[in-house]
Amino acid sequence: MNYTINYIRKVPIWRTILGLLTACIAIYILLNGVLFGFVAIALSVVVLQSEGCQIDLESKTYRKTYSILGLNFGKWKPLPEVEYVSVFATTQTTAVWVSSASTNVTESIYAINLFHNRNQKIEANVTFDKKDAFDVALHLADALETDMLDATVTGDFKWMDKNAYRDNGKIVYT
Repeated sequence: MNYTINYIRKVPIWRTILGLLTACIAIYILLNGVLFGFVAIALSVVVLQSEGCQIDLESKTYRKTYSILGLNFGKWKPLPEVEYVSVFATTQTTAVWVSSASTNVTESIYAINLFHNRNQKIEANVTFDKKDAFDVALHLADALETDMLDATVTGDFKWMDKNAYRDNGKIVYT
């Protein structure tokens, strides 16, 4: 039986296609003796890379992962005693450049954190969807046998009733 929880961001299909196309071009360039192919390979790795977290419940270890085409890399560390799982709302800003113009695009995201040793955290997952964030948090809280905290409203953090959320999908505070 597999006791490993995997939360790795999915690479959009357009990035996968772009990354694989870039890798094929890079290999062709390298086979023709042009060293510029190494730059194209590095670019394809960056485009195909994804981040995430894996938790092995059996050995009580975790790792931040860097994934490329389903291959996960990262160092396993001992999982500390998790006090609670938190869903935190924040924003993510990305700079977008087109020709000579640039702009910043800001998106709302939800981070699922595992808190331990009073205020230290392990970021387990990041998602754009609020329901998905709470579903992941419930899965982790159940697997780690700990509580859930709704921290989606700034300054108004509330403990959640896991059973009520699991049974009817509605957030009920304790």
